[in-house]
Amino acid sequence: MTVIEMAVVAWCLGVLVSDLARRRIPNLLSFGAIALAGGYLLVTGQAMLGADWQSALMGAGIALLLTVPAYLAGMLGAGDVKLLLAIGLIGGWYVTLYAFVVGALIAGAASVGYLLFIHYGGAAISAKKWMPFGSALSIGLLFAIGVDR
Repeated sequence: MTVIEMAVVAWCLGVLVSDLARRRIPNLLSFGAIALAGGYLLVTGQAMLGADWQSALMGAGIALLLTVPAYLAGMLGAGDVKLLLAIGLIGGWYVTLYAFVVGALIAGAASVGYLLFIHYGGAAISAKKWMPFGSALSIGLLFAIGVDR
C-alpha cells in the first residue's frame, strides 16, 4: 500500500468516526480533501488513487449528479455531497460509483435493521439516529481501495 493510499484510508476513517459520532462531516475534512485531490490532480495529471484526470473529473460530475438532487429533496446532507465529490476527485468515476453503490447497500441494510428494531423492539429511535450516509460512503471507499489491491 502506498503512502497516498494510507493517507486516503486514514482520511476515510476520520470521516467515518466523525460522521458516526457527531452526525457531521467537518468542512476541514471534506474541503481539505477536495483541495488536496484537486491540487494533486493539477500537479500530476492523475487522481490520488491512480485514475487519469478525465476519470477524476467524470467522478466529480457523477458525484454531483448522484447527490445534489437528493440534497435538494432533503434526503442527504451537504456533507454527504461534499464527501462524494472528494471521493470522485480522489479515485475517479469507477471508485465513485463503487463507493456509492456499496454505501447505498450499507445504508439500505441499516434501514432494514432500523425497521426491524422498531417492529420487534417496540421502541422508536429518532430519525437523527439513523446511520449517517457519509459513514456508509467512507466504508464504500475503503472497500473500493481493498478490491483494487
